[in-house]
Amino acid sequence: MKATSQALYLIRVGSGSGSGGGILATDESFDEETVALEGLEGLLSARVRTQKIPGAWRRQHAETAAMTIVSLQELARALDKLREQGLDVVLLPGAALLRFYPDAGCRPMDDVDLLCAPGQVGLVAGALIEMGWTSVARHPDLLNGRHVHVDLHHDLFHCQRIAARRRVGWIAPDDLWSRRRAIVVEGLYFWGLSPEDEVLYTAAHALRHRYRRVTWLTDLALQLWDDELHIDSLRQRSVASNLQQPVFFAMSLLQAANVQLPKTVRAWYRQGEPGRIVRWLLHGVLAARHTTAVGEILWYWTSPSWRDRRRSLSEFLFPRSDILLQVFPGLAPVAYPLRCIQLATRLVCEVAAMMLAPVSRRVRRG
Repeated sequence: MKATSQALYLIRVGSGSGSGGGILATDESFDEETVALEGLEGLLSARVRTQKIPGAWRRQHAETAAMTIVSLQELARALDKLREQGLDVVLLPGAALLRFYPDAGCRPMDDVDLLCAPGQVGLVAGALIEMGWTSVARHPDLLNGRHVHVDLHHDLFHCQRIAARRRVGWIAPDDLWSRRRAIVVEGLYFWGLSPEDEVLYTAAHALRHRYRRVTWLTDLALQLWDDELHIDSLRQRSVASNLQQPVFFAMSLLQAANVQLPKTVRAWYRQGEPGRIVRWLLHGVLAARHTTAVGEILWYWTSPSWRDRRRSLSEFLFPRSDILLQVFPGLAPVAYPLRCIQLATRLVCEVAAMMLAPVSRRVRRG
């Protein structure tokens, strides 16, 4: 099975039937290596009614559930203490999206993204450190608790690191904060984004990270069935924030996977469906999601003007010196030459992978 079709099949199975609440019966075989790589053992164990589910998947499902619950409980206790100090945060997707899944074992998470109130990232980080959390070297916004790791956000896309990202897609933090709402995740109460802002963030985040995990597309499919989602508000905000294209790109992959979407969503998608070349490129990004950087470049390419695209790509390729030194610490005099070497090496690897892909497929077919 080709990488793209395999990924699309996993998205379709993971998103379930219609609203995503059903148990699927399928006679299809699963590539166990791919399922493990995508972290889908738990979801398929819970979603698919078949005798073919390996015992290792069921064990992973139980382990993921236990770790997720422990992590969320630790996070909730820390956020209660922050709230006592007048500090609050918003739980961003994906931890916030666990509420759409059958149980806590169905969606693994490496860390939790938290949006801080405007101007409070430093205060939140300091308060967590006083509680015993530790910061990550050279990355003060990344902190580790005993069981959970968090990434503190000033805005949705870390525009304080690469300012040009504002030209790609931007929702003012004050607006996000004013629209926040209470959500319940595994019996715990958090602040979450509005349904429309969640969709925009999920679609842009998935593209920015080149659809590296098909889970993010499953997330989006489930979100689009959220009863609280207002499609007219989503349409208006996607245009206002310049995030309409990432949403259409993701919906294009969902359509290719034969994922059933609400009628209102399908009608909106038909108004802005990507062209054939873009769809071909998206399938290529999905197929090479674990190696290629094309998806992130495509995200920057969604800037509304050629000038914005050039600025965005140039700052992405050659970020500010303080940001670059997080990658090459202590190498200030040669940081930019090293970046050039890094980019050249990546380009060679991507071209080689593209050229060798047909040969590799022939070898696998025997």
